[in-house]
Amino acid sequence: MRTTRGRAIALGALATVAAVAAPAAAGAKTPVVKVGDDFFTPTDVSVKVDDKVNFKWLGENSNPHNVTLTKGPKKVKKKDFKSATGSIGVRFKPKFEKKGSYDFICTIHPTVMKMKVTVKK
Repeated sequence: MRTTRGRAIALGALATVAAVAAPAAAGAKTPVVKVGDDFFTPTDVSVKVDDKVNFKWLGENSNPHNVTLTKGPKKVKKKDFKSATGSIGVRFKPKFEKKGSYDFICTIHPTVMKMKVTVKK
């Protein structure tokens, strides 16, 4: 009886772990774009409609940077795709609701900091 109870507890624990892990495994992982001194990495990201992209400022930044949409699908508001400007602690995680191509720059370093997000259905 002791063994059966132990197995029941172990199976219950496994079922709980599986139930908690399943949604995370089933969903797509949010891509991370690093914002560093004069670069975005990666510079080309693909997501599906309604996905987000997490722009993450690196802790060692000494120069301020931003993420600013320069060109996107029709009827997309550029102001909805503009981050704050800063060097550390800035957070920007926009949601892409329309299919198409989104071109971004850092307005402080526009010739070297460019990247693209492609949104597919």
